[in-house]
Amino acid sequence: MKIKVNQNDLNKSINIVQKAVSSRTPLPILSGILIEAKDNMLILTATDLELGIKTYSPCEVEEEGSIVVHAKLIGDFVRKLPSNSYVYIETTENNNMEIKCLNSEINILGNSSEEYPNDTFNNQGNSFMIKPDKLRKLIKYTYFATAQDNIKPIFTGCLIEIKNNICTFVALDGYRMAVKKDKIDYDGEVSVIVPSKTLVEILRIIEEDTDNLEVIVSESHVSFKLDNTIIISNLLEGKFIDYEGIIKDNYVTVASVETSDIRDSIERASLLAKDDKNNLVILDIKENNMQINSASEFGNVEENVPIDKNGEDIKIGFNSKYLLDFLKVIESERVSLNLIGKNNPCFMKEINEEKEGQEENDFIYMVLPVRIS
Repeated sequence: MKIKVNQNDLNKSINIVQKAVSSRTPLPILSGILIEAKDNMLILTATDLELGIKTYSPCEVEEEGSIVVHAKLIGDFVRKLPSNSYVYIETTENNNMEIKCLNSEINILGNSSEEYPNDTFNNQGNSFMIKPDKLRKLIKYTYFATAQDNIKPIFTGCLIEIKNNICTFVALDGYRMAVKKDKIDYDGEVSVIVPSKTLVEILRIIEEDTDNLEVIVSESHVSFKLDNTIIISNLLEGKFIDYEGIIKDNYVTVASVETSDIRDSIERASLLAKDDKNNLVILDIKENNMQINSASEFGNVEENVPIDKNGEDIKIGFNSKYLLDFLKVIESERVSLNLIGKNNPCFMKEINEEKEGQEENDFIYMVLPVRIS
């Protein structure tokens, strides 16, 4: 291999695929990045056999070839090279890679590309197109509600469901649930569970100017094809919970509030709530005021936020982190808290002022309360 490539392009490609490099693997070859040069393209691939990422970038190829090199070593070196400079890469028959840039040079001992898994990106199944901004919002509004442990592995992923031209993302962890819907130009049906780790990487990679991206779903894998990057992931096995059966609408109290007001107040109250194992904040909703309280051995906080309320007065406790996770991702200026009772779930929704104050039904966030004495 003998190539010339821009440092910015090389660094960006390495950063993209590094997310799929396995830090703990019985196969040492997977701690490296597969680098291939052909047809004036530099192709970088990484996989941990659960998540795989392949990305393409333009380069000048004088001699085609391939090699596997240690991901962290090449990543750290290239990142520290001068921005927008040209990088010259050459490999020899004994799997040695020489990288030169201006006054810098490094030699890295690599491995033969023949040892690298080569069938990772073969995925055939149902295919549909989705606009990147829609996919970005579907992920952004749900992934944070997935479980972070493996007690129930199925809850560490998001359900992706398509029916009647509606794409629905669902995430839950036993304490809260996020459901986000959007219209999609696809007549088929899909129901798969994708690891949240995969969706987080897609969120990082999608760029604003990306055209429609393709999603391919098979029985065991899902792949996402962007402009110059392919991400493939194993699917999680098992039956997802009946999320529609969890959603209720028999509210006894509905309070609408400015998003920034409640978010800032809960952030301040949570400074003391962190000393409680449940991050407890108490919302006391009376007339047109929501009082937010938290306390610890170091003191207490009281915040008062104006609201518009319909229904009963209510006093209810929540884990402040669960409320803030919702309030930090939504984009609407107002939000509604829809309460069934002090010991029942709260359903939080965005309010779209353009629709005469009505809640948006395409996003529902449910959070369980913390019992208070």
